[in-house]
Amino acid sequence: MSSGNEASLTVPDGRVVEYLDGGDPSGLPVFFQPGSPNTRTIGKLWHPAAVAAGVRLISVSRPGYGGSTAIVGRPTLSAVGRDIVALATLLGLDQYAVVGSSGGGPFAVAAAAADPQRVRALGVVAGSGPWRELADPSAEPEERACLARLDEGDLAGARAGMRDLVENVWQAGLRELDGDARLDAWLGDDPLAGDGTYRAIMADAMREVLEGTEGAVFDGLALGGAWDVDLHAIQAPTLLWYGDADDVCPVVYGRWYAERIANAELVVIPDEGHLAVGDSHRPEVLTALLRAWQ
Repeated sequence: MSSGNEASLTVPDGRVVEYLDGGDPSGLPVFFQPGSPNTRTIGKLWHPAAVAAGVRLISVSRPGYGGSTAIVGRPTLSAVGRDIVALATLLGLDQYAVVGSSGGGPFAVAAAAADPQRVRALGVVAGSGPWRELADPSAEPEERACLARLDEGDLAGARAGMRDLVENVWQAGLRELDGDARLDAWLGDDPLAGDGTYRAIMADAMREVLEGTEGAVFDGLALGGAWDVDLHAIQAPTLLWYGDADDVCPVVYGRWYAERIANAELVVIPDEGHLAVGDSHRPEVLTALLRAWQ
């Protein structure tokens, strides 16, 4: 059974943006930003809930992932926000919602800030925040070193350092494995790791992520670098879901957003970690977004 249609469009700067058009074709349109590193393929996991909710779910591969053209200049959150705005225009959408999970959260936020007149609801599900500001200063020293070069204006050096991390640290262990062993390593302690449908979708996403490095490099520099998003520009009702047992994207990130985005509601889910928040609440997330839209 199909979980959506693969498609791509060329945005005004000439780049191609690849997306998965799923859910209910006649439903209200919601753009989905997957976590990092990941691709539009993750939209297949949301497809059943989108069909049930009456949502047309448009899941987007960010620059450098799959068939989405990489960005040559400095990676920023707002660049992806503008891509979503351009896609909405090319698809003829007068209004839409945006939602992002984990590392995709800030990119969904960027879209809401870039198009406050058309974005009718914003959702962030266990979304990343400005981690260099909020996390323990000793966390991720190698990544911080790359980002320090970016702060100094050394884009080439920052890219080279982040690419080395992606190739030789994040991806290297996975490349040494095959088949189920590689997928098991990718999924880690994911509670859904034993589900056949889930595994198949995640295997497709993993293969695409491992085909190159530019998507993960883009994400790493955009998420860790100076944020260029005006949260005060967001007009849409905003719903934030975080688990109080999440040590990847902790509740402090949700509070940070809630303090800066007008009309934001923070939902703290007891006893749930990062993966549980992202995987267990899709129907209620989409239903709540539609309710906020009205």
